Amino acid sequence: MAKTNSKPHTATEKGKNASKELPQIPLLNESLAKKIFIGLAAALFVLMVSVSKDYGISGDENFHRMYGHHIVDFYKTLGKDTTAATTNGPDSLMVFYGGLFDGSSALVARTLPQIDEWNIRHFINSIFGYFAMLCAALVTVEIVGWQAGIIALIFMAASPRFFGESMNNPKDITMAAGYMFAYVFILKFLKQLPKPSVKVAIGLGLSIGMAMGIRIGGLLLIPYTFMFYGLGMLGIYGFGGLLDFSKFKEQVWPSLKLVLLAVGLGYFSSLIFWPYGLVAPFSHPLEALNVAQKFPATIKILFEGNHIMSTEVPWYYIPKWLMISTPLFGLLGLIGSLFLIEHFRRNGKLLMLAFLFFTIVFPLGYVVYKKSVLYDTMRHFFFVYPSIVILSAISFNFALNAAPKMMKYAVLGVILVLLALPVRFMLVNHPNEYVYFNEIVGGIKGAFGNYETDYYMNSVKQCVDWLKANENLKRSDGRKSTVYSNAIAPVGQYFRFDTSYVGCGYSQYRQRSEKNADYEIMYCRFIDRNLLLKNAFPPEQSIYTVYADGVPLSCVIKKTDKRDYEGMQLMEKGDYAGASAQLEGYAQKYPTNEVVLANLGLCYLNLQQFDKAATVLTQSLALSTENTNAQYWLGLSYMYKQDYSNAAQILTNVVKENPYFPPPYRALAECMARLGDQNSASYYAGIYQQLSQSR
Repeated sequence: MAKTNSKPHTATEKGKNASKELPQIPLLNESLAKKIFIGLAAALFVLMVSVSKDYGISGDENFHRMYGHHIVDFYKTLGKDTTAATTNGPDSLMVFYGGLFDGSSALVARTLPQIDEWNIRHFINSIFGYFAMLCAALVTVEIVGWQAGIIALIFMAASPRFFGESMNNPKDITMAAGYMFAYVFILKFLKQLPKPSVKVAIGLGLSIGMAMGIRIGGLLLIPYTFMFYGLGMLGIYGFGGLLDFSKFKEQVWPSLKLVLLAVGLGYFSSLIFWPYGLVAPFSHPLEALNVAQKFPATIKILFEGNHIMSTEVPWYYIPKWLMISTPLFGLLGLIGSLFLIEHFRRNGKLLMLAFLFFTIVFPLGYVVYKKSVLYDTMRHFFFVYPSIVILSAISFNFALNAAPKMMKYAVLGVILVLLALPVRFMLVNHPNEYVYFNEIVGGIKGAFGNYETDYYMNSVKQCVDWLKANENLKRSDGRKSTVYSNAIAPVGQYFRFDTSYVGCGYSQYRQRSEKNADYEIMYCRFIDRNLLLKNAFPPEQSIYTVYADGVPLSCVIKKTDKRDYEGMQLMEKGDYAGASAQLEGYAQKYPTNEVVLANLGLCYLNLQQFDKAATVLTQSLALSTENTNAQYWLGLSYMYKQDYSNAAQILTNVVKENPYFPPPYRALAECMARLGDQNSASYYAGIYQQLSQSR
């Protein structure tokens, strides 16, 4: 027999169940808590938009900026300018992202050309981040009440990574905001079942459209909606009621049509600012979803002390990042929420708790199952993080309410202590909050050299600001000051108004001695971890360094001593004696430049000073093992010393690490022949011939 339209728990039943639990006596009454919540929310908004100008241009943000202008051009020309809608142009990868944030930011920038466009973008980005935090707190209010909402809002604001990236992450934070808006309306929708309002359905639809209009990952909100709508209706009517088709029109259709309205509105509204999706509204979103799961950009990342490719991350990559970068209040509260399942069941709110758990577990399980390409720490999963904070806030709120009167202050003290840890980091290391690590991994000091820190180049802005303020870049001889950087995308933007007297260029960190630079700005990503751990970064001639809790993030180098560069120029001319004289003096003064040591070793090798070559090449490789050429040259130095056994061992390691590098095979063949192993000699000689012919 079908159930009635009543909720599964009546007020009487709740009272009976509640009597079996610890009494819940809030520290704040709802009226006062609401006023405090509103005050804190207003203060947080002012804070976030005020500090947004302090943050740097993130690594790929300029691509988003240009994409935004192409989106505006698409609509301005009524679709004739198809740059933002084709995979064959400059937006070949960007087209797979929705254009809501980038397009609207570009439109505002064009409307207000007197304001720096990057300040506009970061201002708008901070608003999205703010609403992600606010809506996470409002979700908590929907489930528990205003006191818990206060805790959630403070927890979100005290989340260093989320707060920091709220200023300059144009796709992950903004999509998280769409998710949080949707969560508010999903819960409102569930609470209003079986007769939700049209207003809530429209709000849900627009929220889905907002998330999908930034990243196709927002598409997950559609199955979320259907799934929990079905579970909500099942809780009201039971299987029998839902399968009673004679009552379908009366019991199911009024709410189902609103679900369909929300989903349809969400899907099609997401296309409004997305030219690529708009020109093929059914096939292109699915294509974008497939690309997102197997993103074609492959980069090297630092994880658990190893440099690995983004296609090779272990299944636990995101869970590990969440574990080491979530403040302890989030982790402890999440664990505590597991003990509240029975409490929520008794109070008729189990579905809401299940919803929060599902929004954490399902996305993580899905990417593990699909073996998705992941990189850049946990940023792709910022839409999951608020659910952790919400559950944590609910746990601490329960503990606060259940504690006896005097113990409430003890619980409050625990909350404040847990908050103090990340807040201290945020205050001391502003505006680099996003490089935070929790105490499980020993903070950023424990993570340094084992995990990525400033992967988004945020601290580079501080280097440029310092350089402009403290060095005279306008040279008296009329020549442009040259600034090279391994973060050239933001550096080029910072100097875009100074091109009459500053010239910028790209340099990898290991190429820093190859450039005739006046200054270099280097940040810590893509640098051999051995150099980081051996204090070889910041490098020689650094005059300014940005630190976070004593860990270097980026630096300014002033090249007053250019003997490293001059030595390389002489090497290119074949003057190894002259080059070695330059490099020897530089290496004596700056002994941690692994590139100079390697080049000096090559000079000695060509000068047939094999003992010296082996010595300096060994020193270079002790600093950095990534230089394949240095390993090869070391093998040659031993071979020419007629130490064929050590030479073969070194050269064997070289071909293992770089099997498509031909020269070591020829040297190995000679070593093996000298050692009397003719079979191995023939084998390596054959590989050398094959590789040489294929080039």
